[in-house]
Amino acid sequence: MLLMTAALASCTKEEDINPEPQVTSCDIIEVSGTISEPTVWQAGFVYVVDGSDLRVESVLTIEPGVVIKVRNARISILEQGKVIAEGTADKRIVFTSLADDRYCGDTNGDENATGPEKGDWVSLTLQGTIGSVFKYVDIFYAGQSSGGTNRAVDIGWQQSVAFTFDHCRIAHTMSGARHDSQAFHGSTAMQDASVSKFTNNALYDNGKPIYFNAFYTLDPSNVFHNPEDPSVTNTNNGIYLYGRVLDATVNWNNTEVPYVVDQNYQVYNSATINIGPNVVVKFMSTGAGLQRNAPQNIILNPTAILTSYKDDTHGGDTNGDGDATSPVSGDWLGLRNAYRGNPYWEQSPNILYSAN
Repeated sequence: MLLMTAALASCTKEEDINPEPQVTSCDIIEVSGTISEPTVWQAGFVYVVDGSDLRVESVLTIEPGVVIKVRNARISILEQGKVIAEGTADKRIVFTSLADDRYCGDTNGDENATGPEKGDWVSLTLQGTIGSVFKYVDIFYAGQSSGGTNRAVDIGWQQSVAFTFDHCRIAHTMSGARHDSQAFHGSTAMQDASVSKFTNNALYDNGKPIYFNAFYTLDPSNVFHNPEDPSVTNTNNGIYLYGRVLDATVNWNNTEVPYVVDQNYQVYNSATINIGPNVVVKFMSTGAGLQRNAPQNIILNPTAILTSYKDDTHGGDTNGDGDATSPVSGDWLGLRNAYRGNPYWEQSPNILYSAN
């Protein structure tokens, strides 16, 4: 059962590296429990999820300009439910910390005693849901540890899941040491860009920004910096890949940040990885690499770079450790060609710090 209580609050505006708040007055509505019937969250209100997870098991429609503040909780969108959150460029929908006074003022009533911090709340979790839509939505200060991982948006491990994230901003997520801690955790569910739609989004001031199946082609409209201040990026600024080889074609064509691999992908049959011009691919461990079983399995542009995760010269300080580590030969396996009878490791000036 969904519980809702209301009180009156006022809103203020404050300049920040985030988009300027768009609301000017808000009533507080506290929500908890389960949304089990179609529900609309209306503009002019700030909806507060405080300390207890909210479960969405029906259709939740969020109007442009709505502010949602969360503390020590997650919002879970389950198989029976979905969220339709379609803001506009002028009236963005905001998910943020309860301590974030930039949106709808001092909702927690502590004046200046606290401010928003990374990890103030857990995540938006899409678990089995089909058809959720987030447009012109901001997701700030999430990533509180859950099961040892830190994520702002967490897509469940379905075979493939339909959703839309468009013109969203995901920022200020608490980072974690685990490899699968990312601001947007797409998991292996992100396989088909026509089904899992991720376009025109900005990810910044996170640790690892995004993680998805290696055979998902990421739209080049997405950026890995703050559009208002391009100097604000991510600590481990890269596109982190995972998952099995699919019988499909994928384009790795983002040049703003490197692609990051921590597996040995053996690409075969009609599967193809196109690594585009000026793309950097970094390999995280000695067991990571690429193998093609036919020439068309991996198409490497002559200007692309395959290198170590520790290589700051190409693609920046992706591992985020400053000068603490340097690349050496053997940091990753290399590019192996397993055809023409005798498999061999390819040698090229653009293949750096491999073992072979």
